[in-house]
Amino acid sequence: MNKIVEAFPNDALNFKNNSRNIGDLMFSTKNSLMSKFAIYSFVTFVVTGIILVVAITTHIRADFSDYMPVLEFEKHILAIDRIIIAVVFLGLLTLYFLLIRIIHRASKTLVEQNQNLIQQNDELEDAYDKLQKTYKETVVALSRAVDARDPYTAGHSERVAAISNKIAKKIGVSKKEFEQIELAAQFHDIGKIGVPDSILLKPGKLTEMEFNVIKEHPVIGTNILCNIEFLKDSLPIILHHHETYDGRGYPYGISGSEIPLGSRIISIADTYDAMTSDRPYRKALSHEQAIQEIVRCKGTQFDAEIIETALDVLENPLVD
Repeated sequence: MNKIVEAFPNDALNFKNNSRNIGDLMFSTKNSLMSKFAIYSFVTFVVTGIILVVAITTHIRADFSDYMPVLEFEKHILAIDRIIIAVVFLGLLTLYFLLIRIIHRASKTLVEQNQNLIQQNDELEDAYDKLQKTYKETVVALSRAVDARDPYTAGHSERVAAISNKIAKKIGVSKKEFEQIELAAQFHDIGKIGVPDSILLKPGKLTEMEFNVIKEHPVIGTNILCNIEFLKDSLPIILHHHETYDGRGYPYGISGSEIPLGSRIISIADTYDAMTSDRPYRKALSHEQAIQEIVRCKGTQFDAEIIETALDVLENPLVD
């Protein structure tokens, strides 16, 4: 059950890390922009100051050089140049620092806003973790509710899920398929809630009518779960987990690849756990006896291509 949480959306789990990455990126981007602005604006201001000085002094020379001696004129020009340079430099320097301050404060505000966003995302992640825990507990509680009706099947759903998970992983199914199979295995017998105790717990052989009632539990189960959004992709697996590869199963008698892959996997795990567990009408079979029966039904009840992988899992239950 440790992996059952993987069946739920992972976006919220990654959101916090993404936000932190964005914050780091914003901080480095801010520093980079500040450095570039400092260099480019300083060069621009220096060039602008030089152009202004040259333009003003050129204009003065053109207008007043004819009205006074050259030496006296140059003396006045030099004084004017110094004043112009000082005024332009101080003016541009003041403007430069004002712009630096504005940009710094704006970038600081953005970083603070991003930090607030990260904090909000931390709170969101905590809420999401609690929601995941609730989902997990709900899945376990529902599957145990079915098993609890019969002391002989206590823990059955969890054992079937554990075996199915290992088979699916060894086959190499996609992550999405793995999640669907895991959930389906937990809920595969949920429909037995709708089967009367007189039939479900009967110690002797079932009549044909009673067996027909039992055969309705996959349909009952999917009807119970059909409005639960996160289980919708697992419903076909639950519905068909008692179909057989040769088409003699129930509820619809489909065969071969028509049966969902997850159903074919769960069918093997379900049968093995049922055979190796005590029942009101018989004692548990040994591991060897159960394996012999599964091998005997290869290609008829079970998908022959999955059997080899399943047998390897059942012979090495501790290998993950």
